[in-house]
Amino acid sequence: MKANRALLKKYLRSTDPKEKRKVENNFIDDDFVMDALEGYRTQPNSWEAFENFDYRFNKRARFKRWGILSLALLISVSIGYLFVPGKSAHKKENMQASTTQRQTIKIHNKAEINRMKTAAETERISPRQVIQEFQMKSPEAEQKIELLARIPQVSAKHIDLKNQQEQRLTLKIGRELLIKNFKVLDYRYYRNPEKEVKKVVPPNEFGDQELQIPYINLLSRSIEDFSKEEYKLALLHFDQILISYPDDANALFYGAMCLYNLQEYGQAEGRFLKLQNIPFANFSEEGNWYLLHVYQQTKKEAAFSSLRNSIIEEKGFYAQKAENLKFH
Repeated sequence: MKANRALLKKYLRSTDPKEKRKVENNFIDDDFVMDALEGYRTQPNSWEAFENFDYRFNKRARFKRWGILSLALLISVSIGYLFVPGKSAHKKENMQASTTQRQTIKIHNKAEINRMKTAAETERISPRQVIQEFQMKSPEAEQKIELLARIPQVSAKHIDLKNQQEQRLTLKIGRELLIKNFKVLDYRYYRNPEKEVKKVVPPNEFGDQELQIPYINLLSRSIEDFSKEEYKLALLHFDQILISYPDDANALFYGAMCLYNLQEYGQAEGRFLKLQNIPFANFSEEGNWYLLHVYQQTKKEAAFSSLRNSIIEEKGFYAQKAENLKFH
């Protein structure tokens, strides 16, 4: 005979001594049951006390079971949420957008630039080619030529600079001018002139001495270095501009061209991509066209095909060129 609830109830509520003795004889070798029977027999209202204990025990057990079930349900819902296609895609898009907004580019020091190696002539995009494409794209450009010597030189003065905060504006085409026949965005119409002084190294040197020079002068010097195919020196100067103006269209575009010709294709890609996420779209077409060359050099076939199709669909100046450019 096994001890159970019914047997214990019968024992505690029975008034017949023979019946009680019979139950006790069945468990005489079970010390645990005998101790329990002895304890309840000495208590008044022993069955009611047992029921109260039983109720409290079952109540705790029920709470425990519900707690485990609730936790299991919560875990199941959370796991299921992660696998909902729409939510997952939306989360991925938000992460990508956030990454794009936080995208930064590397500013090089002179030692890093000195270690870069210029690509073979057949692998470069020459300044002459860039000028020719600018002129073919904008026949009226010749009427806007502004030679370096004609750019007004502003006296240098010390001004504390603060990096510009990133602004998300509607894309627009800004006013342009030509320096050495290279198109540049004329920021003199969009920036406070008092904040145009930059710290740079002396021209044509990689020494440690620093001087201060207005933005337009530094830009002119950088463009002149680029036109002479002095890509390392030009990159150093373009990076000086980007220290204070991280979204500068001129420094991003021509700096990326320098990096391309120095075989730093990954960094060139980063600058071309950032160029597409600034308020001014003056270099948007050119940036995409030369980014296409980056994808070709880095063997990114999927990115190449996607961007190539996009350029062709836009039917702009580079559409036919993109159609003729094959991945190899």
